[in-house]
Formats: sequence, C-alpha cells, structure tokens
Amino acid sequence: MSTMSDECRELLLESRRHAPLYGNRLANHLPMALLALDRLGADAATMRRFAGGYARKLLPAALPSSALDPHDVLGSAGDYSRFAAFFQDRIREAGPEAVLHDWVPVLMPGVAASAFHGLIRLAYAIEGGLEDEIALSLAYWASEYAPLPLSLAPSEGTLEQIAGHLRGKVADHVFKPGIIIDKMLEIAWDPALAGAVVQPAAAPSLREIAGFGLDAYRRREDFTLLHVVTGCHAFRIVQRYASDQALARRYLWQAVLAAWLTVTAGQAGRAEAGADGPEAGEEEIAARAILSSDDHVIKLCYSALCEYREYGNPAYLRIAARKLAL
Repeated sequence: MSTMSDECRELLLESRRHAPLYGNRLANHLPMALLALDRLGADAATMRRFAGGYARKLLPAALPSSALDPHDVLGSAGDYSRFAAFFQDRIREAGPEAVLHDWVPVLMPGVAASAFHGLIRLAYAIEGGLEDEIALSLAYWASEYAPLPLSLAPSEGTLEQIAGHLRGKVADHVFKPGIIIDKMLEIAWDPALAGAVVQPAAAPSLREIAGFGLDAYRRREDFTLLHVVTGCHAFRIVQRYASDQALARRYLWQAVLAAWLTVTAGQAGRAEAGADGPEAGEEEIAARAILSSDDHVIKLCYSALCEYREYGNPAYLRIAARKLAL
C-alpha cells in the first residue's frame, strides 16, 4: 500500500461524515477525487478548496450502528453503516491485507456495483493506505453489490467479436429511465441475452479488457464509457487480492460489456462518435486536472496517466486532453 500527504489524510478523515451516495443514488466521489488530486500533485489549499465545494451536495452519513456481516445480505444498501462497522472491526482484528484477501473474492462477482464505484473507491483507498477508508470502501461495495446474470461459459471469438454479436441481439432495446447501474442490470437481464455466450475461450487479459474500454471511449465521449476506463484502472490495483484472477477478469469483462451495451444498443447506439483530443504531455495533463472542479475530469486524468504509464498507449493521454478541452 502507498501513502498520502498529511493534508489528504486529514481531509479523508473529515469526509467520513458524508454518506457514500447522494441525490438519486449518485456516488460520492470526494474520497476518490481527493486521492487523485494528491497523486496528481495538488497542494493543500487546492485539495481543501475542492473538498469544501464538493461537500456542499453530499448527505450526512448514518449514525454508527451495530456491526453486520455482509455475507448473507450483499446488496443491502440500507445496511451500509452496519457493514462499515463490521469491516472496521475486522481490520482492527486482522489487518487490512487479510481482510482484503478474504473479501475481494466475495465481492468480485458484483464488480458492477454502483457503476464500478465500489471497485474504484476501494482501489484508491488501497493506494492511500488509510485503513478506515478501506473499511468504508468495502462496506460501500458490499451494500451496492450487483452481480450480472450473464454466463461465464467460454466460446470462440475476440472481445470485439463477442461484443459486436451481442450488440446485434439487443439492437431494439429501449431503456427505462435510470442511472448507469440501472441500465447495466437492465441490459444484462434482457431476454435476448439469456444464455448468450459473452466470454472468450481463454480468460481475457486485463490489457485486452482495458484496451477495449479505451477504444470505446476514444470513439465516443460518453459518461458511461468514462467509468469503464476508470474501472479498469481500479481493477488493476485491486486484482492482486482476488484468489482467482482469471475468474475476476471474467467478471470484469461481464461488467464492461454490459456498460458498453448500454451505450451502443437501442437508441443510444445512434450517438455520434467522439474525436481524438489534442496532444498534451503528462505534466500538462496533471497540472490542468488539478485546477478542475469536476471530479470526473480529475479522476479520468489520473486514471489515464496511470494507465499510460502501465501500458504505454498514448491514446490515454489523448482522452485526458480531450476531457480537459471539453
């Protein structure tokens, strides 16, 4: 686990007074954005200014309550505070590494939780190394746990071929109003996908899944696809705690595919393609992202820089530069 600045640590401790969701079940990005800002090199005044502005829309966290083991009640959003107490107790007893090794495999089938935000918040918490934030992130993921009813059976074809075939099956799907995770679950439950094969013969590599998400977002500036990019970055950090990493990647691919289908199927499939962003270097992207008041801009730029350093694909820099330009 990594460390964080003293100012970021203090702000994260203060952020515990906020609930993990606000508005219409929207994710509280404050802990994630603060850690991203810290990693991007923001100074104390910048982080505190961002936190003060962002916190105005957040809801107060529920009062502490008795601990509840989430095993038998995963996805019970109303039990978040009890799950938090459980994970705080377990981390005090066994330490964060042991708890992560125990619980990431349990939660991985529901990696779609809150449109990848359970996974993303946990990844940032692991990077920061703050035990209480790890506990709250695990509680958040457990409370929003969302398994998808898609087959894990393997078949032939690349990720792109499988995705294209399934897109044809749901070409006439008309979505109900809802947020990203609602639409992911809705498309996964479409009768046209019942029993459909969505997995390649060999478990896809994370590079392949991340590349699929990057290409999709590069072609279309879309809010859902942005979360695919940041979700794949988060998975790279969390995956070491999965007991079966190949199986974990299959769960990730299910979620990425469902998210992609919500953008490309039905009416959404008529969205215009995006264009490549302007050229920009790592230092410029970081410097401009720090100045943004948009949590999604900050997080995307941070993920893009991390993924560029991991894979060396300059398209990550281009999507960050495009987002900053927008």
